Amino acid sequence: MWMDLQEFGGRPPKTPSLIVAVSTSIPQYKPLYSQARELGDYMLRKMKFEKLATVRTSAFPPEVLVRENGLTTLPECSFFVSRGRQDLVLFTGDTSPMDEQYEFAQFLLGRAKEMGVEELYSVGARWAENPLPAEADPQASGFATDSKGVANLKKRGVKILGEEPAPFFASMVVAMAKDYDIRGYKLSVDHGEPSPHVKSVMKMLEILSSMAGFEVDLSELKSKALPSSPPKMQGDSSIYH
Repeated sequence: MWMDLQEFGGRPPKTPSLIVAVSTSIPQYKPLYSQARELGDYMLRKMKFEKLATVRTSAFPPEVLVRENGLTTLPECSFFVSRGRQDLVLFTGDTSPMDEQYEFAQFLLGRAKEMGVEELYSVGARWAENPLPAEADPQASGFATDSKGVANLKKRGVKILGEEPAPFFASMVVAMAKDYDIRGYKLSVDHGEPSPHVKSVMKMLEILSSMAGFEVDLSELKSKALPSSPPKMQGDSSIYH
């Protein structure tokens, strides 16, 4: 796996939690599955972060991005730290890995271990469910690497998943976290809300801030959220059928 890691120095984080918030950059999937990147972007706008490092890698899609100023770059993601009573590290950026996902998860978890991370939260859309109606409130669901993690999710009203596939990097990095003595959580929302996923991002941030112990102003999201109505009855089929 080719890797270009640029580090910016600065004081190392103090036993931080890590939030992994990366979404696909494939254009046809962005409207459905960009919740994680939107969450990362919102946190960067509403909280104070320092950039620790930026990574470019062959695990990301083979493409170049043309920025607003007309300049082109390779896709990249970065580590950011928000300092407080307990530091918080955020990993977010242009894309999630498309190839060499196991190897990239090993890289990320190795960096997390070096920083003293003990809990990792990976966020995104759930894959194996029927889409919710656009007007419905998103349902938070998830899983964890151990029974204590599952209990922590239940305390926040998260629906615990079972007996269904959880594909791709955002889920793999959670399962692999236990090999690094890191408690991993996957926090998902059912898809169906139109982009931008205001209510979905707000729902995940409410849970994350409670679990990881940080504060973020949600007033902008609340002002943009459309009125909700009860979800309609769903059939037994899934997007895998």
